[in-house]
Amino acid sequence: MATAQEITSLKKLVRATNFLATSQIYLKQNVLFKRPLKHSDIKPRLLGHWGTCPGINFVYANVNRLIVKHQRDFLYLVGPGHGFPAVQANLFIEGSLSHFYPETIPYDESGIEDICKKFSAAYGYPSHANPEAPGQILEGGELGYSLSVAWGAVLDNPNLIAACLVGDGESETGPLAASWYANRLVDPATSGAVLPIVHINGYKISGPTRMGRMSHEELDLEFRGLGYHPIIVDDELEQDVYEQMAQAMDLSYQMIDDIQTRARNGEDIVKPRWPVILMRTAKGWTGTSEFNGEKLEGNCDSHQVIVNKCAKDPAHLQALNDWLASYKFDELYNIDDNGNLQFDADIESLIPPKQLCCGRQHLSYGGEVVRALAQPDLKALSYGPETPRGTRGLSMYKMGEWMRDAFKLNRDQRNLRIFSPDETYSNQLQAVFEETSRAWQWPIESWDKDMSRDGRVVELLSENLLFGMLHGYTVTGRHAMFPTYEAFSQVVSSMADQYCKYVYASQGVHFRKPVPSCNVVLSSLLERQDHNGYSHQNPSFLGAMLEKHPDIISAYLPADGNSTLTYTERAFADRDKLNIIVAGKKDLPQWLTLDEARKQTKDGIMVWDFASDDNPDVVLAGCGDYVTQECLASLVLIRELLPRVKVRFVSVTELNSNGLGSRKFQEKPWRMDDIFTEDKGVVFNYHGYPNTIKKLVFDYKGSHRFRIKGYEEEGSTTTPFDMGVRNGTSRYHLVIDMAYKLFQQGVIDETQHVSITTDMLQRLVEHRNYIKEHGVDPKEIENWVWTR
Repeated sequence: MATAQEITSLKKLVRATNFLATSQIYLKQNVLFKRPLKHSDIKPRLLGHWGTCPGINFVYANVNRLIVKHQRDFLYLVGPGHGFPAVQANLFIEGSLSHFYPETIPYDESGIEDICKKFSAAYGYPSHANPEAPGQILEGGELGYSLSVAWGAVLDNPNLIAACLVGDGESETGPLAASWYANRLVDPATSGAVLPIVHINGYKISGPTRMGRMSHEELDLEFRGLGYHPIIVDDELEQDVYEQMAQAMDLSYQMIDDIQTRARNGEDIVKPRWPVILMRTAKGWTGTSEFNGEKLEGNCDSHQVIVNKCAKDPAHLQALNDWLASYKFDELYNIDDNGNLQFDADIESLIPPKQLCCGRQHLSYGGEVVRALAQPDLKALSYGPETPRGTRGLSMYKMGEWMRDAFKLNRDQRNLRIFSPDETYSNQLQAVFEETSRAWQWPIESWDKDMSRDGRVVELLSENLLFGMLHGYTVTGRHAMFPTYEAFSQVVSSMADQYCKYVYASQGVHFRKPVPSCNVVLSSLLERQDHNGYSHQNPSFLGAMLEKHPDIISAYLPADGNSTLTYTERAFADRDKLNIIVAGKKDLPQWLTLDEARKQTKDGIMVWDFASDDNPDVVLAGCGDYVTQECLASLVLIRELLPRVKVRFVSVTELNSNGLGSRKFQEKPWRMDDIFTEDKGVVFNYHGYPNTIKKLVFDYKGSHRFRIKGYEEEGSTTTPFDMGVRNGTSRYHLVIDMAYKLFQQGVIDETQHVSITTDMLQRLVEHRNYIKEHGVDPKEIENWVWTR
């Protein structure tokens, strides 16, 4: 139980941080309020969000108390989107800002002036949590991700507790709602714990929240149903809210410690009932309670900047004067003759040892703690050089074997996970279950397969939850993969964008080092979603991500199993990246030896000599495994029809927003002519939307020669080959397009062009009639074999 002295200390620390948060929002000078405010002290643009700040400060102080008391690692994640003045106030008082920014934010009055003047100012500090701030592991502007990121951070960090403040507005988002289910996935014996604290201040920007209008009984029932032990703190109860919160934090810590101790002593903990604190405090607590007859404190009107005309209106300025004076900040610090700043002894008693301060928490700096993976031997896993070209195999199964061996090699490091929002079996990664299993903390029945308390595969049907856990796991220095159905990856497009923003912003921060890559694997591709139908056909995640920073995002589209292995190896060796690997899960021809695949992985683009002629008349290119098969099939066809025509085949396996191939390849623009010739027509068959490639080759001087094929948003329940037919990416369409290019260039005459086009169109008609009658593709399609 908290002592009276501890309660006094908590109240003083919250007073101090509330003052500093307010000062950041309003003041450009007189930031310590040494004299009554003047209009000239006020910033010309008042930006920020006051309403959530008092709750953030209140929780931060209580987290500090637990750190000091138990000397344990804590992360503090702030879910409410725009409460950075509160976060920054605490980072200043604990000394973390001065540690990392000794020149610009020294621990003195000038440091306070810096954070006040620059908050929400041009080239200053954002209004939400950000990587430039110590101790932060996510961009805080977009709501809904805090709790899932917290769960990911504590995985395999057994001594860590992630205190996660969840806003009641944030709790209405889909990602946050799904994040409560992570209690089914985290093993208390080997991982840390998340302490969720839901801040029920009752309001969003202009209206009430769902939880804000729920009774204590309703809240209790909801969270018990989710599997938690709810602890309610309410500032309208008779007991002092500071005492309530300290008791709630103590009880939560005891519950976490009890669950972990029993699990680590060998007890099988089924359905661990983790604590959750449901904290009701007024929105805008301690600010101006009302103004001009309007209720501010405890209302949505306190959400952003209240009394916002202080620079011109005397009544507004007086209200701010009274507000700042209420904190009696001058009683809470001293500045000696040398300018050294020291806070009140009670406040100092709540500042943790330097290495345990939330802003200095080493696990929030993943680049400092990362350990490279021991990489599997690709020679042992690959299709060997004796494998005939065109032999069918499974790319995703090869990736599963790579992951299996990686789990085995890194067993003692415990720094590798799969986060799979769809079944691992479905995406052909089941080889991993030879080494590990799926994590599950709730009852496991005797007939359940591949499930255990400490499995390395985290599987639950929520893309939002698992991508957030992936984020938390990688930015704290570990390695992971996120395999999902291609069609549903767009669910986390915005989350992936936020991850990339975090990485990009981190690269400009001197105290952050590169973190392991975030590896998204897209499988169950549109070309083989013939049975699931149109709803499962959507490659738009690729296009969306390829708009982003080329240094951070790369898309890898390996053409076969060996290429999938080399790109998997490369992805897990990368740092500060979001890698997208696109690989089909059905059997497809295998084209490259391991050495050839390594060579292609280096440049991301390669002429396949075994399929190409010297001095070509036309160039055919493929990007994607299914479309590559169609390219090679079209080569066989056109050589049968036009044996004197010379064709070059180009395989493209890497894309980024700068264009085709790797960054190293793109550094020499003339190499595009080396690959695609200087003047020949090009037919480009792409796995995704054609506009993606059109944009990537727009700046290439030879782009006018390209005929780009791809998914045209045509699909239904049909046969596998008919998916290509419907979108113009089939072998027959490619022959038609190559014949047209050859005719344009005068290589063949009009008679030959018309003859070939008519032949291909007739084959398409015959194919359609065949599948409508028989329900399957013809044998010559199903059993097609590569011949040269």
